[in-house]
Formats: sequence, structure tokens, C-alpha cells
Amino acid sequence: MDAQTILLRTPRGREEIRTRAHGLSNLARRLLILADGQKPARELARQLDRPLDDAELQVAFQQLVDEQYLHAAEDVPARHGLFGLTDGGART
Repeated sequence: MDAQTILLRTPRGREEIRTRAHGLSNLARRLLILADGQKPARELARQLDRPLDDAELQVAFQQLVDEQYLHAAEDVPARHGLFGLTDGGART
């Protein structure tokens, strides 16, 4: 995981936080909760008190992306608006 990558929760990720239906590991669940679309991967690792290159952390990152609980912010289609916030397509 690149240190600058910002991860966003998918609908499946938000559902997993609410329901705990898929039996994620404790580390993967904590990472899913911390991934708020604001902090880069290195900050998430710091909050989990692990180095970014920690093997278990890398497995958790990869699992959450592969199983579509999270996706990288750059995977989101570009939208117009201030600081990445959309304006709903309204033009004045």
C-alpha cells in the first residue's frame, strides 16, 4: 500500500461496520473503521501503532480492497467542486 493512498469505504464496507456479517479479523475491522476517506495509509498505520510495511497490516489492506470493503480515492471518478466535494452538477 502506497503511503499516500487515501482509502474510502464502499457501501459493502459501511454495511460491514454496522453488521459485522463477514467475520473480518480484528485488525481488518479496525482498519475499516479508521479508513474515513481523509487520512492516507501511513496515518492509518500510525493510528494502529504499526509500521506501514507490517506484513499483517499489508494483508489487511489488501483483503479490504480485494473484497471491496475499501477502494483507493483515485479510483473514484473525478467530479467538479471545491476540495473534491461535488456540487450535484448544478451550474450557476
